[in-house]
Amino acid sequence: MDKLTFPMFPAIELVNFLRQNILTGTEGKSFTKNDIYPNPKVEWVQKLFMRVLQQVFSHGVEQFYMVPMDLEIPYPHLVEGFAPVAYILKLMPRFLQMCQVYDFHPSDVLNPKGKRTLYLLSGIVNYFHFRETRKEMYTAFCMSYKSALENMNQQQRTIQELEAKIEKLTTVPPEQQAEFKALSSDIHDLQQTISQEYRAKDVVFQEKIAQKKTDFAEKNKKLNQYKLTIATMKEEQERLKSQIVESPEQRKSKTERMKENVQRLKQARQETSENYDHYRERVAVACLWQSDIVAYNKKLHSIEANLETYRKIREETRQKEEQIVNKNLELKSVSNEDAQLKRTIMIKKEKLSKMDIKNQKKQEDFEERKKEILEVCSHIQEKRQAVHERVSHVLQEIQQISNKKDQLLETAEEEKKKYQDVMTGFKTGLEKYHDSLQKASDRSAERRREKISELKRMLSRR
Repeated sequence: MDKLTFPMFPAIELVNFLRQNILTGTEGKSFTKNDIYPNPKVEWVQKLFMRVLQQVFSHGVEQFYMVPMDLEIPYPHLVEGFAPVAYILKLMPRFLQMCQVYDFHPSDVLNPKGKRTLYLLSGIVNYFHFRETRKEMYTAFCMSYKSALENMNQQQRTIQELEAKIEKLTTVPPEQQAEFKALSSDIHDLQQTISQEYRAKDVVFQEKIAQKKTDFAEKNKKLNQYKLTIATMKEEQERLKSQIVESPEQRKSKTERMKENVQRLKQARQETSENYDHYRERVAVACLWQSDIVAYNKKLHSIEANLETYRKIREETRQKEEQIVNKNLELKSVSNEDAQLKRTIMIKKEKLSKMDIKNQKKQEDFEERKKEILEVCSHIQEKRQAVHERVSHVLQEIQQISNKKDQLLETAEEEKKKYQDVMTGFKTGLEKYHDSLQKASDRSAERRREKISELKRMLSRR
């Protein structure tokens, strides 16, 4: 008793606890402090131990008065009065080991002492307090585990619903696949025809530009040769002037010829500069035309991508129409835009066919037709921007749903790991508890065998 692992309670506090939690009815009303301290009564100590063992081991009162049939005694009915005491002596060491009391003796039941009884009852009361706290913690853990399981199941259901929604948003409905394939094939055909036509025209323009560049290089080369001959002729003239003395008539005729040559060279130079400016303008126009063709091809590609995104948007609006009735006006506007896009596509096809006919008939109407195509492309670009905004909104919703899904999965995994750690700790505690109980039961069985052998020796002596 020098090194206690639990606090010692006063007698009054022990009496109050035993009245409230152990004894019931008339037993609790008639129980007083004098029954346990300073001179404890044997019947009250045995009764208290019996009630404690009934609560801890869930034994009935009848089990304490049943004589074991395996006892080898000639008259078992003679020991029926000793049966409750024998059961108490059998179970109390096993129980007190759980209360951190390892020095129980039969005299504590047969001849109890005041301080010793307070010591044993203090250990029992401390065990009951510990049992209540553990029970509350275990019930709270069970409730939290149950709520966590329900939360995990709900999260799994929400994840499945979100996956189904994502799958619906990313799949193409079968009733729109034919329309989508038809539109994509028409756009592909238009793109091929336009690319072939303008590629041929581009090749012709490139050949003409290359030819003009070669002509210009040849004329520039001739001009440089002319300049070189003029410079050499001037040098030769100066050299000859210094060597010979010419008559005024010859000099005059030479100067006139030279003026004529200079005038002719100036005219040739002016013609070459004019041709150079003309060819430069032609090259600039050809470059502008080439960039327009590339931009038009890019716009056709963007139109095809916009049609794909438009299909996704229309599918999403169809699904929302079934769920939300308040968005009928928005769905009608989307359907009107669909009709407008179809009409614009048909108008574009008609204009492209007319443009092909006009290209075959007249080459001079190229600038006017280019303006019409640019207007149509600007109109389509505006529509594409509107559709792109809708698609970006849908993609943001999908990203938010996927982020929520990942967060739910992470929280579920973390909670699952926490519950697994708690369960493993609880299992290890239960295993240790079971091992201690098994050891206690083995020790009590060995003590019971010793007591039975001692009782046999005592009976044999008598």
